[in-house]
Amino acid sequence: MIITTNESHKFKKESCAGNDQYAIIPAFAAAGVAHAFTTRLNGLGARNSGSKAPGDWNAVADMCGIGHDKLVTVNQVHEDAILSVDENNYPDVKKQSADALITASPGIAIGVETADCVPILLFDPSTPAIAAVHAGWRSTVKKIVLKSVQKMQAEYGSDPSRMIAAIGPAIGPECYEVDEVVMGPVRAAFLFWEEAAHARGNDRWSLDLARLNARELMRIGLQERNVHSLGLCTSCNRDRFYSFRAEGRTGRMLSVIMIRP
Repeated sequence: MIITTNESHKFKKESCAGNDQYAIIPAFAAAGVAHAFTTRLNGLGARNSGSKAPGDWNAVADMCGIGHDKLVTVNQVHEDAILSVDENNYPDVKKQSADALITASPGIAIGVETADCVPILLFDPSTPAIAAVHAGWRSTVKKIVLKSVQKMQAEYGSDPSRMIAAIGPAIGPECYEVDEVVMGPVRAAFLFWEEAAHARGNDRWSLDLARLNARELMRIGLQERNVHSLGLCTSCNRDRFYSFRAEGRTGRMLSVIMIRP
């Protein structure tokens, strides 16, 4: 089965070959770009403590109809490095550290692994070009989504006004409580921080990382109608998704996107 979302961000099931579970954004599917947000049912199980090795996502590569070597993930380090991927360098990219990938090469799937952090997929249908972005609070403050769009502009000539964004499952504000260590940098980085944060008292805040990144995407030129979100909290929905904050040592989901060959 494939899991998709309707306009109110609720799950509905549609018949499809295979037994795995994926979440997809209807606007992306309509645009013809291959993509998926894996769920707990087909994510990677809990890892060894301290392991940072990219996962084995062979089933996702099969879903995309590509060889397993053509699905590219990297060592994610909560910074703002963005790597360009193409037919010549993708084996080497897999060995590197970054928190976002971009490509204009058809048939190469790029993905990021999450278990609370915000996964963001970007698609420029005109070039075409794509990006997969891992936005935890540190990378969000470092403006990784802005820098990913700028890198797509510089390397592929992408126009933000034509781009489509899909934000996958991430911890929601109802479960993501932070202190001044996080809120100080957030306030310094975003003039519109009050749209995504609410005081809980005792110097604690409820923070909506997905909204913060969505608002940033619109600020840099994406049209509001082209910014889509699953709107599902990983911590609230642990039957469907992994949550590091709720579970501690846990597994990972993959958010993947590919230009069809």
